[in-house]
Amino acid sequence: MASVSQNNQSDFDIENLIKLDLKNFINKSIPKEYENFIQCHIKREKDGFSTIYSLYYIGQNEDDQILLLKARKHVTIGGHSEFLLEISLENSLTKLNDETSIAKLRSIKILQHEYVLYDYENNQENKPQILAIIYDEHRFGSKEPRKFTVLLHNTKEDLRQFKENETIIDEWRAGRSNDLIEIKNKIPTYNQEFQVYSLPMLNNHIKEGSHKNFQLIYLNEHNEEDIIMEFGHINENRFSLDYRYPLTTIEAFSIALSSFHDRFRT
Repeated sequence: MASVSQNNQSDFDIENLIKLDLKNFINKSIPKEYENFIQCHIKREKDGFSTIYSLYYIGQNEDDQILLLKARKHVTIGGHSEFLLEISLENSLTKLNDETSIAKLRSIKILQHEYVLYDYENNQENKPQILAIIYDEHRFGSKEPRKFTVLLHNTKEDLRQFKENETIIDEWRAGRSNDLIEIKNKIPTYNQEFQVYSLPMLNNHIKEGSHKNFQLIYLNEHNEEDIIMEFGHINENRFSLDYRYPLTTIEAFSIALSSFHDRFRT
């Protein structure tokens, strides 16, 4: 990446932006000029038959944390996994439903690991689609690293409705995706001596190896690979999530949530 002046870095005051307008912050792309990662962690808790995931921003020290988003995971009668997302206000998650959530991450096929994030702040019945996540098929019991692709819109203005039962993924597979950014995960390297796959993590809080750990890479204007997101296992119910341009907070959180899917094929 090109070097950035200290002034440009300090102009992006994360804590102030969160306090001024949390909704705007979570939906706004991190500025391209801001090279640092936004550092967060996810806390997982059981709540009856559901699981709740809470996203915290980490300030200058680990005790300085701000709750940004929450998500409730459940499985529909038809067998689809769904995550209902809300901005972390005073509302109780017991009231979180289609009417009160700001977005929904939904698996679109039961036996395939494919997700679409829908914008629920739009009152129209056919909800705009924010992003899609497509995991490659993975043989049960295989120790090979998983591979997946994230599809993002170039700009918020590109968000639009699709025909009924059509998704971003359908458009991408049909070759009609000129306004989409395609991002892939970095594939771990195989250590022949120890016969394991390894992925060096940037965040030193990630101490546990896990098949859920991943990094997303994005080709910059120099055709070089930039790591734009890193997700990793800290302990049983705590996970690290660091991200930067071109992602928004809600996009990064949703991508991380997709890794908690109880897959049939992995």
